Amino acid sequence: MMPKILSFGEIIWDVYENESLIGGASLNFAAHAKRCGGESFMISAVGNDKLGKDAIRIIKNLQVDERFIKTTAFPTGKCEVTLNECGIPCYNVLENTAFDNIVLSDEDIEKIKNQQFDALYFGTLTQRNAVSKAALEKLCKSCTFREIICDINLRKNCYNKSSAKFCIENATILKISDEEEPLLRELGLYSVSGLSYESIAKAITSAFPNIKILIITLGAKGSFVYESEKQSGFLFDGEKAQVVSTVGAGDSYTAAWCVSFLSGESVKQATEKATKLSAYVVSHKDAIPS
Repeated sequence: MMPKILSFGEIIWDVYENESLIGGASLNFAAHAKRCGGESFMISAVGNDKLGKDAIRIIKNLQVDERFIKTTAFPTGKCEVTLNECGIPCYNVLENTAFDNIVLSDEDIEKIKNQQFDALYFGTLTQRNAVSKAALEKLCKSCTFREIICDINLRKNCYNKSSAKFCIENATILKISDEEEPLLRELGLYSVSGLSYESIAKAITSAFPNIKILIITLGAKGSFVYESEKQSGFLFDGEKAQVVSTVGAGDSYTAAWCVSFLSGESVKQATEKATKLSAYVVSHKDAIPS
């Protein structure tokens, strides 16, 4: 059976110099999870504006179930993106938008429970506003999931110790990048005695025993995957790709990895599929390329 996955978080239009593309880590993840063979649902909010209406139309076309996406009086999320000469993005995420104001009623919670989801996905960005953070906390407290997947996604000025800690202390599968890991250490969430990937993984999983699997992505170098029960990890080489943009690559990696793993494939099989998909995504400007 295909895994049923619920993504909580942001729907954002990535605005470039000459075009706008729909995105947001949570939506990117949900779309890729569907394409990888999962049954994909999303909790979010859009504005009662053109971008909101366009977002819902596209989400339906992506075959992501939108029944838990609400229309609000707040504007649809927007992020100004600039790319450097290496295709690395710089983000300016506009504040107090629809995805910052997600509300879940008791009735919503009951409907979510009835769906019996295999996994929940979320990150830090959707926690930057107290309204959406409260909804996420209510969801985690009220519902049970086979796995909770957190992709840290530390955006400048859009996270703090509380949001990062909430991800790490709830995740059973945690993904961070080698660029984000030192920032987590600076928050004082754990301490490391060595700087090898295995030392870092042991430090994090020792401090947070809820984490079954820790994935550290290493950009073009690949990824390091650590299984806490076995207390061992492995390096998996990246695939060569002509980098156009890294927007959405990490989201596609997480989605492919989780759908594969939840479908019963091995950790190494999941890592291989995730690596192949993310290499494909970085060779395109769109975070959800066809």
